[in-house]
Amino acid sequence: MISKGNYFVIFILLFMVFFMFMFAGVSSHVLSDASENIRAEDKAEVSYEDREVFSAEQKKRAAILSSDGETAAAKLLEEWCIYNKYSYQLYTSWVPEEEIDTYDLLLFSDYKLTAEDSDILYSYANLGKTMIFTKLPDYSAIVADPQFAAFFGIKAGVEEEMEADGIKIFSDFMLSKERVYKEGDYFGEEDDTRIDVPYYSLASGYEVYAVGILDNQKELGIEDKELPPLLWKTTTEKSFVFAVNSDVFNGVPLLGILTGFMAQEGDVFLYPIVNAQTISVLNYPYFSGENDETMQKLYSRSSEAVARDLLWSGIVQILKNYGSSYSFFASPKLDYAAQDKDRADYLSFYLREISKLPGDMGLSFDHVSDTGLAKVQEDNEQFLEENLPEYGLTALYAADFKPEEIAGNADYEHLRDIRLIMSGYEEGDSLIDFLDDGVLSVKFNQDGYQHETMDDLRMICVENALGMCNMEVDIGRVFYPESDEDEWNNLSLEWSKGDTYFKDFSKLDMVSVYEMEKRIRRFMALDYIYEREEKGITVRMKNFEEEAYFVLCTYNNSVESAENADVEKLSDTAWLIRALAPEVRIYLTEENVLEKPKNNKTVPSNPQ
Repeated sequence: MISKGNYFVIFILLFMVFFMFMFAGVSSHVLSDASENIRAEDKAEVSYEDREVFSAEQKKRAAILSSDGETAAAKLLEEWCIYNKYSYQLYTSWVPEEEIDTYDLLLFSDYKLTAEDSDILYSYANLGKTMIFTKLPDYSAIVADPQFAAFFGIKAGVEEEMEADGIKIFSDFMLSKERVYKEGDYFGEEDDTRIDVPYYSLASGYEVYAVGILDNQKELGIEDKELPPLLWKTTTEKSFVFAVNSDVFNGVPLLGILTGFMAQEGDVFLYPIVNAQTISVLNYPYFSGENDETMQKLYSRSSEAVARDLLWSGIVQILKNYGSSYSFFASPKLDYAAQDKDRADYLSFYLREISKLPGDMGLSFDHVSDTGLAKVQEDNEQFLEENLPEYGLTALYAADFKPEEIAGNADYEHLRDIRLIMSGYEEGDSLIDFLDDGVLSVKFNQDGYQHETMDDLRMICVENALGMCNMEVDIGRVFYPESDEDEWNNLSLEWSKGDTYFKDFSKLDMVSVYEMEKRIRRFMALDYIYEREEKGITVRMKNFEEEAYFVLCTYNNSVESAENADVEKLSDTAWLIRALAPEVRIYLTEENVLEKPKNNKTVPSNPQ
């Protein structure tokens, strides 16, 4: 028989258990209902403007030769030099030999070359420089002069313009594995792999990194080594000469091609990367009841219910399949001309759920109405003032507005803290740039809903150059569909396919846009030099903060150990280096070396 005292003790214990569970639920709700952006203060302290750099004599120096320094092609070469921390100078005319001798690397942009330039090209080659030609002379000029052709490693012209059915990029040229782009491949559904290229036969002593694919190769009697070369290296006089023989590599892909070339220059090549892959979910969460009639017709739900009940779980599941980048750019409304007031009914739900992931939230300036920037800023300022007065948004999606028009705008209190502006890439843009007041501009280089040949080429090249990929996923298309393709079941299917393209880069980090921003600021502020030594390399850095990332390319060498760094193998010829101090030593061991026979007997060099 249980006494009254024991009943009382049991009651107290049950009450305490009940209270603890209730308190845990409430506290979880309160803590995760994040009315403040906890990532706002997690930022890089180093400054690009105030950085210290090594002297030009200590660094690799590059001369850029371009017919016009204002072209997109010339600016891209400057951008690549900045990312690699090279000291560079732009020239729009030929440079005296004694001056060019002060450079290590010569980058030829859209400089129009003819056979009359042979003498000066050979004089440069005699200096022992690395020479990269991003655009070859005209086919007619090359085949008309054997000496001019020989400079580029060309033995003869085969055909002025041949249609290649696809492209093959060999493994170990970039961080990705071998890429074969042809009709029926798994890079999208479009037949977009055919290219027209000048077809050359190369002289002996070359290395080819990409070729054109011919479906009728066997019928034509062409061996694999005779396929149309697209990227190659040859030796002319005392210099390495690298050539790009297709416009398909123009623009952003050239960043990765240039880095790939440099990795073929010697037995060891080290370069800095950002190491940040992100996915930005745009126009979501969505706080409006706009276009309800269309949503009811398609999904039998209101716009708010579609956003919360239909989209949320699907978005989170796809993001989890990709990795751990949970970055959302909220949209209070999309039609700024409509009278519908933005709603914050589910704001607490979204803040709580995003915090649980854990994720982060920025603001979207996207719109479907013919609305000026001032109206969008005013309405968003009002929404933030009423609903998120203490959140401290620091990241923004510019949509079709120019980032430089938004940066440093002191007229709106809740937009003053913006320090990262994401936007779409247009030709001539820098992937990474600084705007007024130190605001960072970063461009998207992938669309989550499509992955055709050129999308994949752009992705692997940016990954190779920067260890970075920024994917945009526009949820606004669901709320304002233009065709059946914009229905969520179709969009989600296309988006979910994309995680397979990241497998080659699984050793690189998938991060939030806030972490990406911090890493980019450190990357841009960093300066470094490295020295090849008998047992490895020593890396010295300036403006180092907490960590820095590099890719080390080695040939016939492997990493044995490292001081002040973590090392992870990326491929047979590349290693990811995470520097933990301003000075790092990496010890290498040579591979493919014949060991001394165990019986101590040797074979004479000239046996009788």
